[in-house]
Amino acid sequence: MSKNEQIKFSIVSDFIRRKITRSEAALLLGTTERTVTRIARKIDRGGICGIKHANTGSVPVNKTPLALTSKAVSIYEEKYFDMNVTHALEHLKTVEGLENLKYEILRQKLKKKGLIKRKKRRLTVKRNKRVRSSCEGYILQMDGSHHKWNRVDEWCLIAAIDDATSDIPYAEFFLSEDTLNCMTIIQRIIEKKGIPIALYVDRAGWFGGIKRQEFSNFKRACEELGIRVIFASSPQAKGRIERAWDTFQDRIIPEMRLRNIHSMPAANYFLQREFIPNYWVKNNTVIARDLELKYRPLPEHVDLNEVFCMKEYRQVKSDHTISWDGVHYHVKTDLMYGIHKQSIELRTYQNLTSKAFFAGKEVHLTKVEEPLKRAS
Repeated sequence: MSKNEQIKFSIVSDFIRRKITRSEAALLLGTTERTVTRIARKIDRGGICGIKHANTGSVPVNKTPLALTSKAVSIYEEKYFDMNVTHALEHLKTVEGLENLKYEILRQKLKKKGLIKRKKRRLTVKRNKRVRSSCEGYILQMDGSHHKWNRVDEWCLIAAIDDATSDIPYAEFFLSEDTLNCMTIIQRIIEKKGIPIALYVDRAGWFGGIKRQEFSNFKRACEELGIRVIFASSPQAKGRIERAWDTFQDRIIPEMRLRNIHSMPAANYFLQREFIPNYWVKNNTVIARDLELKYRPLPEHVDLNEVFCMKEYRQVKSDHTISWDGVHYHVKTDLMYGIHKQSIELRTYQNLTSKAFFAGKEVHLTKVEEPLKRAS
């Protein structure tokens, strides 16, 4: 018997011998007088064993078989070693057919063997919870996550998440988080959903940080479409997208390993066609407080390829040439007059092709061949 059972037996025995009253015994045991009488009858019939529960020593009906848990742990060590318990349990049930396996039993077995993935522990800071925006399309939080997504190469996953619903309208893997790649994300969102009201971003170099303080092509493109840009003062301010990265890294990497996905095109196909619609939408999105959509339709006359491109300006010299990336070009136009000291707009598109424009019309650039210098 346990120590508590010994104390209970002693108190009830004193009641049976009439050393204490039933009310005193109930007070000492912290129970009712009726329970004291019931325990006393069990001791009268079974002696000291009457203090034990009738089911003591019997196997619970719902106990998980040892063979099942052993098999689950063995499969986990072999195939799902880099997954958390919830993620692994989903695969053990759907893929391995271990339907009767329970979360807590699996967690305890894995913990005992030191196989559980531990959550990141960070110092907590008191912050005020920011209420979600009311409608889908009001605010999109956008960011990039640099990580070894295929366990070998460091890629950057760029995505946007809707503040009202946690829906991810578009995400894609890139080699870097540069301006053109970020423009690609917003362009795909507009083509799929429409123009959002605002973007909530950090002050990264591609957007408005110290690398490009004087000019930001991304911000210029957003302003052309009437998208308001809001800068976050800290990573915690855009916590919805930051928490999404934890989920993505925890889930996508093991899933791609199981599918032998190593190339970026295959990873993007899995991300956009399987992971987001089959997992993220079903498990992480919510319904907005207001069902009205705030995405605006794209005007018919707007060509997104001409908006989401890099635009630079060069002044035409007196000999009708400009200098761009260390190369001299001759500007050819159909105009009857010179454009000396006028500005030429140079556009670099997402496919890395370039065009030059003057007064909204395309002009042609011809590379000026520099004479070879005489060897000294």
